[in-house]
Amino acid sequence: MMEEHTVYLFYDIEDDAIRNKIADTCKDYGLERIQFSGFCGILNKNRREEFFLKLTYLIKDKSGKLLMLPVCEKDAKAKREFIQKAEDDPASGK
Repeated sequence: MMEEHTVYLFYDIEDDAIRNKIADTCKDYGLERIQFSGFCGILNKNRREEFFLKLTYLIKDKSGKLLMLPVCEKDAKAKREFIQKAEDDPASGK
């Protein structure tokens, strides 16, 4: 079995339709949204290569930027995250 890595995908796409297709493709590959334009998930090398080719195909000749960052298990476990919601944020439940 091929070694799997945590993969972070970040993008900056101006075209709404393409940006939505990029997000849908991330979800199709089992990645979870972590930012407005960022996803994270676990993929092996073949799936990463296939995934990235599919994303670049979606952009075609439009302007855009993709960053795919595979992270080893040790570094993925060292991840730190901070989330704070303001009291007036509807998502805070207050």
